[in-house]
Amino acid sequence: MKKTFNTSKFYYAFPIFILGYKDEKFSYNITTCSSSFSLGDMVVIGMFKGSNAVKQISKFKEFTINIPTKEQGFLMEKAGFLTKRDKLTLLSVPYELSSVIDAPLLEKCPVSMECRVEQIQEFGEYVNFTAHIINRWCDETLLDTKGNFKSAIFSPIEYIGDEKRRVYRYLDDKNSDKLGTFIRSSKYD
Repeated sequence: MKKTFNTSKFYYAFPIFILGYKDEKFSYNITTCSSSFSLGDMVVIGMFKGSNAVKQISKFKEFTINIPTKEQGFLMEKAGFLTKRDKLTLLSVPYELSSVIDAPLLEKCPVSMECRVEQIQEFGEYVNFTAHIINRWCDETLLDTKGNFKSAIFSPIEYIGDEKRRVYRYLDDKNSDKLGTFIRSSKYD
């Protein structure tokens, strides 16, 4: 039997990513984010309204999404916990500038996307950016011989929890099923 539970936050497993953006004070900067969804060439990200990243992305209207794995966990946490500092320099983060937009692509994150903001929407203490995905990049080990993404071996960090406790969860290639697996394995009467 289900019961209601009261919490001001509920994260039901979202991939964590590191936003790269142009920064008027530090040239470029990064922060960690866990609120997003994507459909086709559109992505929506959400952040606290008072953050430096919101101010900078609102001004320059471009950013990169850099998706870490467990191997980049230290960078992912530090990028989120440090505020209003030059995190790229402080953390010695290797990056290159994106080919189309003016924001950093993090070399150590195996998947990155270049995004241009199309719409900004405030919702209480939060801001949602709806953006067009201009380019997608990934480490060549994540592509098969035909250039298709090997989803089953990519292991992003998932963020899950409520206001009392939040944890990281990890995907792995041992627990992956192809789309349609459940329908093919069910029996109809």
